[in-house]
Amino acid sequence: MSKAKTFFILIIFFSSSYLIAQNQINSPYSRFGIGNLQSNILSEFSAMGGVAIANSNAAIVNPYNPASYSTFKPNTFILSTGGIHQTTRMQTNKLQQIANNSSFSHIILGFPINSRIGASFGLLPFSSIGYHIEDSEENPEVGNIDYLYNGDGGLNMIYFGTGYKLSENLLIGANINYLFGGLNRQKEVIFTDEEIYSTRKKSSISLKGFYYQLGLQYYHNINENYRIVFGLSANNSTNISSKRTVLTETYELVSSNFEIVKDTIENTTTGFTNSMVLPRNVGFGVSLEMKEWIIMADFSIMDWSEYRMFGDSDSLANSMRLSYGIQYTNDKMSSGKYWKLIKFRFGGKFEKSYLNLYNSQINERSLTFGLGLPLMKTKSEINFAIEIGERGTTNNNLIKEQFLRFNLGLALKDIWFVKRKYD
Repeated sequence: MSKAKTFFILIIFFSSSYLIAQNQINSPYSRFGIGNLQSNILSEFSAMGGVAIANSNAAIVNPYNPASYSTFKPNTFILSTGGIHQTTRMQTNKLQQIANNSSFSHIILGFPINSRIGASFGLLPFSSIGYHIEDSEENPEVGNIDYLYNGDGGLNMIYFGTGYKLSENLLIGANINYLFGGLNRQKEVIFTDEEIYSTRKKSSISLKGFYYQLGLQYYHNINENYRIVFGLSANNSTNISSKRTVLTETYELVSSNFEIVKDTIENTTTGFTNSMVLPRNVGFGVSLEMKEWIIMADFSIMDWSEYRMFGDSDSLANSMRLSYGIQYTNDKMSSGKYWKLIKFRFGGKFEKSYLNLYNSQINERSLTFGLGLPLMKTKSEINFAIEIGERGTTNNNLIKEQFLRFNLGLALKDIWFVKRKYD
């Protein structure tokens, strides 16, 4: 076994376990629904606003449209992995806070099966929960009351998909996605009056289940220098098995580090049932490919009015996302000047999230920039992306989040199943 193949296997083993453990964010908005949704986190795509539906680059694994798998070159294996760091400034009309969070992002692999069929599998984050909120009020009868809200966890997705080349111009594909993870939330009501017991409610939800994603791409050569690509990606609405455990109890706070549980008000566990409805999602993309430039745009919608979690809709609104991006490469075949091989990427995104709070739908907008840096004497590439944006508003007692996100990815490419004459 070559050193490159050994390196591939080691990365898969260590980074996949790390991804499951690391699902870190810090956002009060993750308190609702299934948390903050993770979309198009691969640095190749996030540098261009997250566009991916009409992207069929044979050197990139694109899990967001499985039709693209059929473009992989013969005997080529591609491993993509990476990490994310985000600095967020959260502010209200009176307060502000800065939070830093880092996490592993993904581990995916793509390879051809024959000249018409390609396959891919991997592990991706789907949603994340992470928040700590404190509030208080002065009650004339019982004195000061403190409210604490905490949450952590999230959902991950394992997928396996194939793509098939129906003709030189038409590609189709499908992913089987397995969703799993846990959502943990806790609320505490703390009384400063020692004669009144404080109350704590813990809710833990475990989820697991399959859903399916279909993809299509169509190519049209305008002339020898211009090609246009149309893409479609959609997933079905499905029921996900969920189990919920709720523990509500009163306790006496003896000191800051010691408490005595006085009474258990609720201690229930609901076995796995099809109690979560994951709504359908449809996305459209278009790409114009030229000699040095690629211009892309995506539009997607998701019907969150279908969402249910143990019968509760959480008053979620239908979401919409518009992404656009540009890539420039001076000379893809240059062998003399390294800078001519660098991919310069720019883009932006506007998104209406599924959160509708105080009659205000929470929107997100951002601008992106990134580079694709080839590793000399290999077919591998380091990809880097920066995203600057904001989400929410300070109106109606809401929170505005301004964020700076760094995304670093590594795409390792190697030739397998080819017997070499020399080592």
